[in-house]
Amino acid sequence: MFETLDKTTKYFAISCAIALSLFSLYTAFFGTFPTIAQRTIHLSAVGIVGIFLVGRSDVGRLKWGEMFADLLLMVMVISSNLYLYLYWEDFYINPYMTNMGMLMGIASVVSVLELTRRLVGIALPIIVMIFLLYTYFGAHIPGFLAHRGYGVERILVQIYTGTEGIYGIPLGVCATTVIVFVLFGSFLEKTGASEALLKLATSMAGGRRGGPAKVSIVASGFMGMLSGSSAANVATTGAITIPMMKKSGFDSHVAGAIEAVASSGGYKTPPIMGAVAFIMAEMLGASYIDVIVAAALPAFFHYFGLYIMVDLYAGRKGLKGLPKEQIPAAFAALRDGIWYLLPVFLLIVLMFERYTAMFACAYSMLLLWGIALVRGKLTLEAIYRALRSASQMMVIISIPSAAAGIVLGVLTLSGAGMKLSDLIVFLAGSSLFFTMFWIMVVSIILGMGLPPVVSYIVLAALQVPVLVELGVTPIAAHLFIFYFCSLSLITPPICTTSFTAAAIAGAPPMKTGFEAVRFGIVLYTLPYFFVYTPALLADGSLVDIVYACIIAALGIIALAIGAQGYFSRTLEWPVRVVFVVASIALFVPSTTITLFGFALFVATILFVKSNFLHSGYPPTETHSASSDAQTDAPTSLNNLTKKTKV
Repeated sequence: MFETLDKTTKYFAISCAIALSLFSLYTAFFGTFPTIAQRTIHLSAVGIVGIFLVGRSDVGRLKWGEMFADLLLMVMVISSNLYLYLYWEDFYINPYMTNMGMLMGIASVVSVLELTRRLVGIALPIIVMIFLLYTYFGAHIPGFLAHRGYGVERILVQIYTGTEGIYGIPLGVCATTVIVFVLFGSFLEKTGASEALLKLATSMAGGRRGGPAKVSIVASGFMGMLSGSSAANVATTGAITIPMMKKSGFDSHVAGAIEAVASSGGYKTPPIMGAVAFIMAEMLGASYIDVIVAAALPAFFHYFGLYIMVDLYAGRKGLKGLPKEQIPAAFAALRDGIWYLLPVFLLIVLMFERYTAMFACAYSMLLLWGIALVRGKLTLEAIYRALRSASQMMVIISIPSAAAGIVLGVLTLSGAGMKLSDLIVFLAGSSLFFTMFWIMVVSIILGMGLPPVVSYIVLAALQVPVLVELGVTPIAAHLFIFYFCSLSLITPPICTTSFTAAAIAGAPPMKTGFEAVRFGIVLYTLPYFFVYTPALLADGSLVDIVYACIIAALGIIALAIGAQGYFSRTLEWPVRVVFVVASIALFVPSTTITLFGFALFVATILFVKSNFLHSGYPPTETHSASSDAQTDAPTSLNNLTKKTKV
């Protein structure tokens, strides 16, 4: 009986997942429903999928207590959303709650918190509860954080009946724009884009020194554009590139670290950026295209910095590229991969023409379907897997976003946001650098327990006003916070992307995490640079932007040389320190200091070259990879795909 009942609920959840995707496609092509209607339908569907489908890989036997809890939670999700769907217009006219309204409001809050606990852990529900208690007991809190305090009914009116709580901007963006882009990425993946783009990346970078690691970087850049997810990048590219790296001589923890850093770029790479681009646009009151234009150059330098780190590491270790027989023919790889880039190109063109993001994505998806149909990839199985996968991914985004909406709602109600902003300014002494430093620390710590999108939503409400008050442009302030929230994915002790890559690599998780920090060292300095130099966010003249890019590239190269300790030869510690000093000087927003950094960088490069030519230093370290690792390497990318299929 248990198995039958669980099969029934699983198929019901699958049906809801498919229905959610189809509903979202319908609204993308024919227009959305009224705000509350769209969001309640979306939250109901993702709630059911989250209860019965996400995290359950197969049908299993359930105890009566577990099944009862699941069914009770489902009733709470459906009833609270259905009640608001039916009576939301009444709440606009008369913002007071009946006993039934309060019961439904409590059910909505409890169900969102329980689903959040199941999906992303206990940290976010605890944070939400702290803010709720603060809003209720505000009159009893001493000091400047005190406020008048609000009753249960007033709190529920704020976070349940309107669009400033559970059904606020984060969930609203998920219910409209984000899910369409997630569907787009899901269809790309399920119709063969990941395999084609991986072959294209291999043809581009596989033959260079440290080739497999560079394939990982290029492939993750491609997939980051399409999926906007570090987890999806690790699962798709990492399952192939990590064994490739190990076979070519990379240590397992290094291979995992490189893939983790490369995959974490998915959150920062336009056009999707893990849903944050759409939420950021709403919070800024700016257009979506403004956000992705600003994020483009920092995303490029994410991969550029990692590429330089890998190149120098490979040079120091004497690692070679892939053998020719393992590298796909460039023309054939380009022919297969270019088709999947055409829909992305159309998407970007339509958005630059100022079409809405939903419209651009919907019609780019039409082109993708046509291409997949012609290539024989648009099978019924592929359609089913794409629709189901997109809905499951939306659960991980939408439910925590609804919980984050509660925090935003009570912050608005209690006025705590401005008070906490004043506290940060007081602690930092009105210094922009120290303000950014403490915001960096808080962002990384909070991001360790929350998805980057959610930690960004919470912190943006608190800390963006602080940075703006100190003269930072709003877009730079938002991106600064988001960058450090996403860096928690590779920063120990809770670095989920590094741990996932370590599991694939068979490496110690914590060792992989610290190695990821070393390979991603550039990423911890880049946000400071674009705050002080807004031209890197395309905010300025063409001359300013080109100058900023040159300085960023030189600073990244100098920092990478110092971090890896290699340039033509292995470097001594004093020389490495000089390169780091040159990098810092290049990044300082002062023409005099920047010129000093440039001169120091060039002089040190010339010194290293001259010293190498006249002293006979060995060019590389002794390569420690065994010959068996080379001879055991698979003879083709297709063979490797078969061997590492997960």
